[in-house]
Amino acid sequence: MIPKLTAAQEQLCVLFTLCGKTLDMIAVLEAGHRVIGIEGCQSGVEAFFQENNIKYEIEKDETNKCQTYKGTECPLTIYVTDFFTFNKPLPPIDYIWDRGGLVAINPSTREQYRDRLIRIMAPERTQLFVVAINYTDLTYTGPPFVVNDDNVQTLFGSTCSCELVEAHDETEEYNSRVVSRIDFMEERLHLIVQKQT
Repeated sequence: MIPKLTAAQEQLCVLFTLCGKTLDMIAVLEAGHRVIGIEGCQSGVEAFFQENNIKYEIEKDETNKCQTYKGTECPLTIYVTDFFTFNKPLPPIDYIWDRGGLVAINPSTREQYRDRLIRIMAPERTQLFVVAINYTDLTYTGPPFVVNDDNVQTLFGSTCSCELVEAHDETEEYNSRVVSRIDFMEERLHLIVQKQT
């Protein structure tokens, strides 16, 4: 999705859910698009701005239990808040990029997480990209947790169309970052769009 997005000519609005410090946000900014992030960890957000030398200002919203970090020289806004209770109005979103959100949360909260995503999506406009993870090693319990194709279809299929865009074997890359090695891990990118009623 990111190469397609960075090649787009018009300015788009891209939401990164549970964004952490992902450098995908930098790639999208450098392509001239507007970036919005939602993240629960304040220190991670501050580190992102500092590590990428982005000047910012902070607005506090006690009513919504939210802090807003805004780039002063670029169209970047990151909300530090609980994604499940976030209720500030957002501009129309063209893309939602969920690379590490759905696979990181407790599986018991997936339906609630899905409902929040769908509430943000604008019919006939927003395209949701979810990077799901599949692995077969039962000794590894996550996070990241397994989100297979059936899980994606069960979560979104009643109201959205779900299309597998691509799949990548991430076993070697993952094992290079952890102590406990895993036998097999695959990332599967899904495009999810609300069905027309």
